[in-house]
Amino acid sequence: MVEKEIDSLCNQYGLKPTSLSDLMLKVNFPEPDLEYGFAEKENSLYLPLYEELNATSSLSGVGGNFQVYIQLILDPEKASSEYLADFFNNPLGLKIRKAWEARGFILRPEIRESEEPVAVISKGSALHDISGNSSFSGESGFSGIISSLAANDREFSGEAPDENICAETGENTSVLSGADVSLLPGISSLPDVDLSSLTHSKLYLPDLPVQLETLKIKDITRELISQLNLFECRLSTYPKSITHIRRNLELIREAVKLANDSDYILELIRRGESKKLEFKSTLRMNLITGKPDWNIEHAVLKTIVAYLNTDGGVLLIGVSNSGEVLGIKNDDFPNEDKFLLHFKQLIKQNIGLDYAPMIEYALVHVNGKKIMEIECRRSDEAVFLKPAKNDEEFYIRIGPSSERLTGSKLIEYVNRHYNGKL
Repeated sequence: MVEKEIDSLCNQYGLKPTSLSDLMLKVNFPEPDLEYGFAEKENSLYLPLYEELNATSSLSGVGGNFQVYIQLILDPEKASSEYLADFFNNPLGLKIRKAWEARGFILRPEIRESEEPVAVISKGSALHDISGNSSFSGESGFSGIISSLAANDREFSGEAPDENICAETGENTSVLSGADVSLLPGISSLPDVDLSSLTHSKLYLPDLPVQLETLKIKDITRELISQLNLFECRLSTYPKSITHIRRNLELIREAVKLANDSDYILELIRRGESKKLEFKSTLRMNLITGKPDWNIEHAVLKTIVAYLNTDGGVLLIGVSNSGEVLGIKNDDFPNEDKFLLHFKQLIKQNIGLDYAPMIEYALVHVNGKKIMEIECRRSDEAVFLKPAKNDEEFYIRIGPSSERLTGSKLIEYVNRHYNGKL
């Protein structure tokens, strides 16, 4: 599921999927002899093996839990550690980290009943170069990383399994086991890590210039929030230029809303059609015949009615079934006002203006095109589509489609959901 979302993102923005192995120069495991587990290196990403913890680009951000982090030294020509840390803390990044556990790349140990945190770690650190070669530095003298994928139910006893014992020295060479250190409460040992699979799993990442520009925008956003908070505190002093200030604030609000709306629509498209989300290429135009078609309009209207009769939902017009952003130009209206007026007339004539307050709609800029977003709320009474004077149609959502109910099924549904109120 996560990989599908990554593929969709890459398709939307014209990018190729990548992986951590493509971006990193080295990977280090924590050294117990170092105060914070790692030697601070430029452009380092500190990635937690537990998704409850935050990724960070600063060693100080690791804190006392360095035992469950790995340090990835990134290629400065490909990736920003600050950007990647932020990425792995956002919703998509968290999904990826959870997927690592779900796919067995990270196997958690048993959770102890005792609240005392006890764990172990080796005296060495593992280093991977970008080619995949590895070396182990420390007192053991062992060459090669041990990436154990032992079963989750293994009881930690403080003794290393045979495969983690160096034949020459007899020392424990497991990367994530060895000497006593504190860990998260309730965890008796460190996870087993399939490092190769983890670092080669699919990842979404824009080019470095876009990463750096994004970080600048985030800095501006933080500064703006700080300034707005300060302004709000001072507002009660009644500034003389209050009208001018309000006008500027409204411009800022509109600019932010436009940016958010576009990203929100792209996120919806990535999710794909569902019970509460549907795409329509056009409002009225049949793309095969190149002519306006009532059947196309009817399909839009029945989706709206189905949303009103079920749990609400969002309809995007100008987006193909596959998620391609087409825009509303294919409907061939002379201007946007005519497009919106036509939609309003469709609602008025075929559903009724009484239900208009439950149907919110707007044109949104997405990828240089305009699409229509229609958001419907659930109605408190049954809503019928009336395509002709003596005809009424009742629809509900079942999965990603709108289904018509008639006869006894219609009566049963209305009785159950609306107490028989028609």
